[in-house]
Amino acid sequence: MTKYLALVVLIALALPAATLAAEVEVYADVLSAYVYEGLVGNDEPVFQPGLDITAPYGFALSFWGSMNLTDVESPWYPDSAGEWGELNLGLSWTLPWEGPVRLTLGALYYAYPQESSEILFDDETGDMVLDEDGFAQVSRAPADGGYDLIIEVAADEILLSPSVQFVHTAEGSDDWRLLFSIGHSLDLMDALSLDLGATAGYAGKGLVEAVYLSDTGAAFTFAQIDASLNYAVTSALSVGLKGAFSTLIDSDIRDAIKASGDYPKSDIFFGGLTASYTF
Repeated sequence: MTKYLALVVLIALALPAATLAAEVEVYADVLSAYVYEGLVGNDEPVFQPGLDITAPYGFALSFWGSMNLTDVESPWYPDSAGEWGELNLGLSWTLPWEGPVRLTLGALYYAYPQESSEILFDDETGDMVLDEDGFAQVSRAPADGGYDLIIEVAADEILLSPSVQFVHTAEGSDDWRLLFSIGHSLDLMDALSLDLGATAGYAGKGLVEAVYLSDTGAAFTFAQIDASLNYAVTSALSVGLKGAFSTLIDSDIRDAIKASGDYPKSDIFFGGLTASYTF
């Protein structure tokens, strides 16, 4: 819980300083499901607000949260309507060079307030796992979610704005993944635009085993297509409709997810309402 409190304090201290000379976007989405890189954590409505601060010298700060809106028996935090299931805090720096390619270095800290600590037991003997002082060891505290280190290379000014992210989870040498993305925006009217995007993931052996529950080794994990219809109510306020389709790519991963029974679907259409305000 100490890290959770530290997260709140960090946000409280960072916001006033960061907003003195920065662009701030506040957004809130109500979606029909929570899908993370092909995994359906909840196939019922969720509330997902966020905050992005773009500061001088290429620095940026972000905060994002997800809340279940129903007491569905979802894989991630069932019976938790109205409770925060996940909180993310991100910090990044985009190198201040000029050219067709952008390089961004970032870090993401994520916490799961609904997780509870449990006493650890040995899988073979069934005995409690003790530390060097003879006390029972427990699982991670709710705020000890993890850390991602991110390197992104993007070409925003060329056709389809391709980008690739290398993401390393700091808890294991094999916990890495690549995210390949493209996107395009179309101006339909003066205040109406259509944003299209697609993302595919490729993950290392350790992450495939831990997250996608498969021993297939490194593999392409998921693909997702997004479409957002956005209407600019004012120069600062926008509202929109979002639709997406997500699917698991590798057949071994699909079979492992289905056999586990931990996730309700391998393919899903989802979407909802979006709103954002920039100042």
